Amino acid sequence: MSSLIADKKTLIVVGPGGVGKTTTSAALAVHAARMGLKVLVLTVDPARRLASSLGLKELGNQEVEIDPRLFEEAGTPLQVGPRGTRGRLFGMMLDVKSTFDGLVERYAPNDEVRRKILTNPFYVQGSSALAGSQEYMAMEKLYEIREQRDYDLIVLDTPPTSNALDFLRAADRLEDFLGSQTAKVLVQGAKAAGRFGLGFLKVNTFIMRGLNKFVGADMFLNVLEFIQSFHEMYAGFKQRAARVKEILKSPDVGFLVVSSTDSAAIDESVFFHEQLRRSGMPFSAMLVNRVRETRLSDADIAGLGDHLLAVSPPIGDRHALERVAAVAEEAARDWHVLAKVDALRLSELRTRFANLGETAPIVPIPLFQRDIHDIGALARYAEVVASALGLGVPPTEPTAVPTPPGE
Repeated sequence: MSSLIADKKTLIVVGPGGVGKTTTSAALAVHAARMGLKVLVLTVDPARRLASSLGLKELGNQEVEIDPRLFEEAGTPLQVGPRGTRGRLFGMMLDVKSTFDGLVERYAPNDEVRRKILTNPFYVQGSSALAGSQEYMAMEKLYEIREQRDYDLIVLDTPPTSNALDFLRAADRLEDFLGSQTAKVLVQGAKAAGRFGLGFLKVNTFIMRGLNKFVGADMFLNVLEFIQSFHEMYAGFKQRAARVKEILKSPDVGFLVVSSTDSAAIDESVFFHEQLRRSGMPFSAMLVNRVRETRLSDADIAGLGDHLLAVSPPIGDRHALERVAAVAEEAARDWHVLAKVDALRLSELRTRFANLGETAPIVPIPLFQRDIHDIGALARYAEVVASALGLGVPPTEPTAVPTPPGE
């Protein structure tokens, strides 16, 4: 695991909703940048929390560099890496529509097909909401960045588990649809209208009335025209999808599954882990976030109220102190129970992994006292993860950057 960041070109963070995937993605990216790497953290999470985690107001479909001064102000300066330059961190939020448009521009066989697709009302209204479009465009953007940029590491933050599974299957789903018998029938049906094409349907009053009773004639024609035009790009999409699937199985890609100690979250995470193994995807680790810990024994808890009263100075209302001590003991007892539950679930999770023959680590991340929403907090979070994974922690003192020749 000491080579996780050094040897991986892409880390894909997956898991159920609400377990801290976005925070984990941002923290890993911050850590890698502090180690001197050029890093991009890309989110496809519709909640758009990544920007706030990095201290930004918003992210867009273009890479935005995080101001190095934020690292300096947080006391976690960027270090010099293998390139001989200081690390750099970029953030990006996937824009499905813009990515989809770019794909059409790239694969349309001619200007006429490109125009038909981009101006088609069905495409204009539904390109960002088509089933699987978000997941497929995320893979398209990942492919584009890996092939055309020079990042040392890309950290991909994904939607909740159900969508993350769609992420793995998106290439197959789109390829299956465009090559399906249904799509072929629709395309052949449009061509069967002869030289009149779709215009034949538009002028046929009887057919139009029948369509209007069910789906709306205009919508049907728009969908049919979209499928007919889009089908002409099938070969390009199929080739691209095959390449994306190869990337997801590449040894320089690592999947990190994030969970909490909640039973449902653990079950979802284990299920996703099984899907990764079944698909031949490289699983690197499972991070169990927000684990509650206690440093008190059962005996400490039982006498906590009396101990607090014994060490309290004899001032103020004695009855008020007794109430405070009782509340403190009750709160400590509740926390102690929750910590035991978390420890039990971690133990059960390790047993499940052992039964599956999985040797990748399960890393518990303690519940932090404060919300994590800035560079400094992200760096501290990442240090906990890095220490557990044996990745090492960057020095806190800045390293001098060598001056390039001629400057």
